[in-house]
Amino acid sequence: MKKILIAVLFIVINSCDQNDSKDQKKDNDFLSSQLKEMINEREKAMINKDIETAMSQFSEDISWINSQGYYFEGKKEVRRFHAYLAGNDSLDYYYKAGKPRIRIIDSKNALAYYSWKMFWYKKSNPLDTVNREIGLMTLTAQKNESKWQWIAVTNQHTPWFYDIIENVTID
Repeated sequence: MKKILIAVLFIVINSCDQNDSKDQKKDNDFLSSQLKEMINEREKAMINKDIETAMSQFSEDISWINSQGYYFEGKKEVRRFHAYLAGNDSLDYYYKAGKPRIRIIDSKNALAYYSWKMFWYKKSNPLDTVNREIGLMTLTAQKNESKWQWIAVTNQHTPWFYDIIENVTID
């Protein structure tokens, strides 16, 4: 009888763990979809030079390191940087984001990664690309109440644009 009770208890505990794991995956998938949507909105905002939409995703105390290594602290400075990108009087850009890769840390913290490219051209001649920037963006997200916000962003230049960020192994 004892062995039967132990076996039943073992089955119940394992099924609870499996349900918890399935629930956790469902929660993580939902949180990931929210962050992916934010990145899609950011891409559209960058293309349309809609600085207000882009800025609405940042916390007040955002820290941003751009691809040249310059550090911007606070939403006011990050806004000025974005306004500089969108308001250049002689250059314009083509912007594209790759597919995001999301790592949920817990229900209120996450990391997001995506590749990006920004090809700059002369407004007077859109066929004249003067600078090709390609990089990887790393964003730290935090959920305050019911809203995700980017609290830290780091950009780095990469040699190629990766539409999908995949795991790499060193052999």
